[in-house]
Amino acid sequence: MAGRLRLPLRLPSLGPRTRKVLRIVGYVVLALVTFVFALQLTFPYDRVKAKLEEALAEKYQVTINEVERGWVPGRVYFKSVTLRTRPTKPDDTVTTVYLDRLGIDVDFLPFLRGAASVNLSAVLGSGKLEGNLTVSKDGTSIAFEGNNLQSQMLPMRDAIGLPMSGVVELEVNLDLPNETGKTGKSAPNWQKAEGDLRIACPSGCTFGDGKTKLKMKLKNQRNQAFAAEGIEFGKITLKSLLAKAEIKTGQLKVTQFETSSDDGTLFVDYMMELQPSFNDSNVVGCLRFNGSPSLLQRDSKTFSAITATGAPLGPDNLFHIKLADKFKDMKRLPQVCGGAVSNKNMDSPGARPALTVQPDQPAPADAGVLPSFPAPAMAQDAGVGAPPSPPVNVPVPGPDMPGSAAGHGSAGSAVIGPVAPAAAAPAGESGH
Repeated sequence: MAGRLRLPLRLPSLGPRTRKVLRIVGYVVLALVTFVFALQLTFPYDRVKAKLEEALAEKYQVTINEVERGWVPGRVYFKSVTLRTRPTKPDDTVTTVYLDRLGIDVDFLPFLRGAASVNLSAVLGSGKLEGNLTVSKDGTSIAFEGNNLQSQMLPMRDAIGLPMSGVVELEVNLDLPNETGKTGKSAPNWQKAEGDLRIACPSGCTFGDGKTKLKMKLKNQRNQAFAAEGIEFGKITLKSLLAKAEIKTGQLKVTQFETSSDDGTLFVDYMMELQPSFNDSNVVGCLRFNGSPSLLQRDSKTFSAITATGAPLGPDNLFHIKLADKFKDMKRLPQVCGGAVSNKNMDSPGARPALTVQPDQPAPADAGVLPSFPAPAMAQDAGVGAPPSPPVNVPVPGPDMPGSAAGHGSAGSAVIGPVAPAAAAPAGESGH
């Protein structure tokens, strides 16, 4: 613009020594940037692919169709990744997990403080799982979040023994510090861990497909022989599922468990007194469940698989399985969950049990996993006695009835069971 006053730009006066220092710093920065980008362009990511396949080869057959390096240094994408479990026994079910794309982004800055930080992102169909994994001499930090994950594309069958369908949401946060032990070696200490876990199925999740039999993995050879052929199981549908767990002050607790289903009722209470080694942590908990009249009419086989497990019927008209022992040897005992598991009176089962860990006691020699078999003969063998009487319809739980506790079970589902409650069964067979 005509007449506009222009002032000359004046730079600070630099002495010869300052200019020399800045020149050296510039050369160093340019060299580092050049090195990082050259490394990204020449790094043998095909060898990383081979190493990844080799690392997972013991448990998975891994196939990676394509490797693509990103423009940002430290970033690489593996496309069309298939992980197929390797069966260890002839009757093991093979599970396949398929990833459209797996992205790995290495953060170089943490290397300056002796840590390795990797950002991961995986695309599974219409869902996405992303987060960060940081490992240092002080410990491990994990933060992951998954949205719109198709459960049938996840290894759910290995976890629950049945195929699952429906959209799942997942969130995991964990800070696990390391501690130097008596041997002088640094190892994770779970007693000082902090974190939380949330898994949810907003609507329409199912367990079972009407074809796959439920096969339980038991340590006891006799029970495993009976379970070898599997249990006839149809399909259970959940209107919604929300579970939350928290890790702090040396404990892992399930803080919230909500389900809604027309097929039955389920309550889960679980707590662990953490030890430095996770497998040595002490477990205390209770599973309470029952089928519904609509499930009996729709699928009697599945109803039998749920109600004829050998678990005793508690005063809340729900079948009980008590969880106990160390995590690595956790036992599912056919016992009513009373004061030994919680300080709640089971005659008033509407409220959530407040779990308390009992002093360590040696488990009975014959205590162990409760085998899940629909046949009445198996129920007798498990210690229940006579097979359950024919079920009767019971009204939908109200404020003073089982299943009415806010935040637990399916508030709108009916609870059914034998006419007369069964006595608490003796401990079952040893197993897991």
